[in-house]
Amino acid sequence: MNFTCIFFGFLFTFAGLWFAFGKGYLHLSLWKNMPQKEKDKLRIVPLCRNIGGIITLNGVIFLVKGFLPLFSNHWFVSAMIVWMILAGLDVWYIEKSNRYRRP
Repeated sequence: MNFTCIFFGFLFTFAGLWFAFGKGYLHLSLWKNMPQKEKDKLRIVPLCRNIGGIITLNGVIFLVKGFLPLFSNHWFVSAMIVWMILAGLDVWYIEKSNRYRRP
């Protein structure tokens, strides 16, 4: 058992779920200080679900590493590389699509 990975796994999983359920952005100082005009341009709840899912996936990878001794360092590093590629593609999709912008 790797307690560091378990700690970060729970931390990322709970943070991701907090965002995925649409509650996390309310506590960000950047969101609080953003002008209302800018806030009105975003569909924040679907965006939070997307980002929350990516963060939760990271937490699950850490939890698997922490609880399963068969998930060796090689597989963990490979999973994190795949996660980084997916997260990068997700950021690219968010930027290029109009799904999270209001007309």
